[in-house]
Amino acid sequence: MRNEGIFAPFALRGTPAKLILGLSLSLLYSYTTSTERLWAANGDVLSVSTLLEGEKVTDIALDTSGNPPEGSFWVAGKQNGNIYQVSLDLNTLLNTISNPFGAAQFPDFVLTWGIAYRASSDTLFVLASDGPDFKVKEVTTSGTEVGAPGFTIQPPAPYAATAAVRSLSYDTVLDELWYLDVVNDKVVRTDLTGVSTTVLSLPGDNPPETTLRGDGVAFDLDGGQPRIYVSYGDVFQQDPSRVIQLKDDGVATGVEVPLAVAGSLGFQTYQIGQQLRLAVVLEDGRMAEIERTVPAPIPPSQLQCSLTVTNKVELTWQNHGSGGSAYGGQIFILRNGVGVGTTLTGADQQFEDATPLEGTSTYSLRASETIGGPQSPASHECRVTVGTSGIVRWVPFTGTSPFDVTTDPATGDVFATDNVEGKIFQFDANLDLVGEIPSPWGQPGGIAFVKAITIQAVLYQDVLAVGRTDGTLVKIIDTVGAEITTFPLASTEFVEGLTYMPAAEQFAFIETHKSTGDTTVVVTNSSGARIQPACAPPSFLNLEPMDRGITYDPLEDTFLTVFDDGVTRELDPTTCIPQTLEMDLESLGEGFDDPGFFGGVQISNNTLLVCGLKSQAIFRILIFPAGPDFLRGDFDRNLAVNLTDAINTAAYLFQQGAAPTCPDAADINDDGILDVSDPVYAVFYLYLAGPEPPPPFLGPGKDPTFRDNLGCEDT
Repeated sequence: MRNEGIFAPFALRGTPAKLILGLSLSLLYSYTTSTERLWAANGDVLSVSTLLEGEKVTDIALDTSGNPPEGSFWVAGKQNGNIYQVSLDLNTLLNTISNPFGAAQFPDFVLTWGIAYRASSDTLFVLASDGPDFKVKEVTTSGTEVGAPGFTIQPPAPYAATAAVRSLSYDTVLDELWYLDVVNDKVVRTDLTGVSTTVLSLPGDNPPETTLRGDGVAFDLDGGQPRIYVSYGDVFQQDPSRVIQLKDDGVATGVEVPLAVAGSLGFQTYQIGQQLRLAVVLEDGRMAEIERTVPAPIPPSQLQCSLTVTNKVELTWQNHGSGGSAYGGQIFILRNGVGVGTTLTGADQQFEDATPLEGTSTYSLRASETIGGPQSPASHECRVTVGTSGIVRWVPFTGTSPFDVTTDPATGDVFATDNVEGKIFQFDANLDLVGEIPSPWGQPGGIAFVKAITIQAVLYQDVLAVGRTDGTLVKIIDTVGAEITTFPLASTEFVEGLTYMPAAEQFAFIETHKSTGDTTVVVTNSSGARIQPACAPPSFLNLEPMDRGITYDPLEDTFLTVFDDGVTRELDPTTCIPQTLEMDLESLGEGFDDPGFFGGVQISNNTLLVCGLKSQAIFRILIFPAGPDFLRGDFDRNLAVNLTDAINTAAYLFQQGAAPTCPDAADINDDGILDVSDPVYAVFYLYLAGPEPPPPFLGPGKDPTFRDNLGCEDT
């Protein structure tokens, strides 16, 4: 077939040559044949087939039998009793055979989760859940069951009771099968009787409760070496973000394929000539063809970025150089796609950005095998918010549902209720799990640490107040779980998060009205009786309802409350009128603005602890940077403010001079921003009788306007 249609624009008279060339190149780039797209990049979606759209499908396998000669795919229907054979371009239905498990019908809903093809016998292995068991049956490509009744998957200990098996792929080297346990984040190889022979942990599953997104696994050979591909994501996403390649010992090779399609389930790696591909089935039945390349050099992987309490960004990653892990050349840091001017050695695996940009940025890495040599493509990105609402640390929640959270300000210990498992978990100040304490309720809800409270003339100190989700009683317990006393809250509605105001010995909670869903803040005394009318932000502000999170801020004498739009707002404690502070919690993941995304919150020094219900994690986010005492205007921190400080500030801002170790001190006018106004202010103060810098100035001290995004390091 001639390509006249592609170059036809050159025949248009009177059209500018540059426009013609641009149109032609655009058309040429988008032109596809049944097997490839010119100039496609890794992760590009080459085509999306609607052939099976509307059907519930779960997994896909490549038929290499040569019938038809170029191969085909088998796609597993989830519950309709069908298995589909489709062409290699995913656009033609070649055959339909019966699923050996049949259709899912009441009361036995047998759901199919995986399919794999074995060329030596020209048969299919089909995986389905049958009650608590996961079973595999073998069937010919004409639909005849082989070796009935198949075998039952026997997940390895200690995962047998909790395993959820997804996807299936045939190991052509060992004549075994691979599957993914999506609850325990394990990749498992099993023999053809169901006995596990290899168990691999997914990268990043540390601690083991980490939530990793993915439903697909595929076995393939890369240069004759066995490789396992797994779809992969984390708590910040609702779908897997990429497919990663592992060696058969579980070590990541660094080869990754971005998944730019939402709702991806099972997938299959395959090759057409020199072209590498992924065929992916989606939740709505569509199928996507994705470009897959192996770059040289392979970029670093498992890039993680986090914020420090002093507002710096820390990066960590894994290297994949030809010399073991280290690259022979260099590693380059990219921020928002642009180099930050720092080049690291090929062995480095961490970096601190001491002068990050305020707001949300993305970081990625490139690597070279020789100094000045070709660089790898950019690695998978990590995303970080600098300043207010930036994540300092997060940990997967050990239980099922993190309902509410509180902290002991003296020790930093954190206590979180799980209303599903009926437990209270204790963490240390670094959010490392310490253990459990007995819950006084089967469904514990709001929780608050109480430094001191007097109830019926009895003083209790260093105790916990624990509410319940199925009632309005509160129990006072000590920090090892011993019950002390009980009192009722004056409410007939749903009681959500709980917080304590120590100076007034009062409690506050979110009340959700059963009939309307409206939310209000209720304040009670130490006996649970209301001491003022319930309040909510004025209706004319048109705010979303409040979620269950509420915490008292003793520094400002205000509440911080999470709303259904994913924003934490500061409220006046008597009127609920919003105050100055407002934090968008977008950094905590996709769906942050969905109702019910968050649970309880708790102020902890200069950070806010947040329960992520949908992500099943506890986050520590920054409210304002921490730091030691400083003197306002003292850039070089010699306890004096003079012209040198103004010169150093200007050099940092405009001549790539050294960064201040205490940006808060360099911010001499205390407007929360380092800019040209700071050295100008200093000069006016020193020589032109300008105003004195704001405190702390006459001597070192704490920043009274602490809620800005400038931190200060210890000297």
